[in-house]
Amino acid sequence: MAILLAGCATFGGGVEDAKNSWQGARQDEVVLQWGAPSRQTTLSDGRQAHTWVAEGATGGSSPVSIGVFGGSSGSGAGGIFGLGMGSTEPQRCERTLVFDNQRVVEQTWLGQPSFCSTFKKQ
Repeated sequence: MAILLAGCATFGGGVEDAKNSWQGARQDEVVLQWGAPSRQTTLSDGRQAHTWVAEGATGGSSPVSIGVFGGSSGSGAGGIFGLGMGSTEPQRCERTLVFDNQRVVEQTWLGQPSFCSTFKKQ
């Protein structure tokens, strides 16, 4: 299990760029771009850990992307759909960000590198 998690958490190129773009970001910036977190908790040291989960699919000539989010302030869903031929491949990217004084100080990203790399800060 640890090897699987380590493999998922270590990405090259695009995902590392996406991940690095959020280091030090303010919590309100993250929520503004990704919506409410899917889940959140307070760590033993008082820091906040928030997790965002996105699921979608790619295939054919057009991507299909579906995001689902929820939290204490409600829930919702959104998506971008394209018409394309061919099979679709499920995609998932789970991002857990740890905040200290409302700033990102630690991150864990799990999922397909090609999908996770699309979550770069804009």
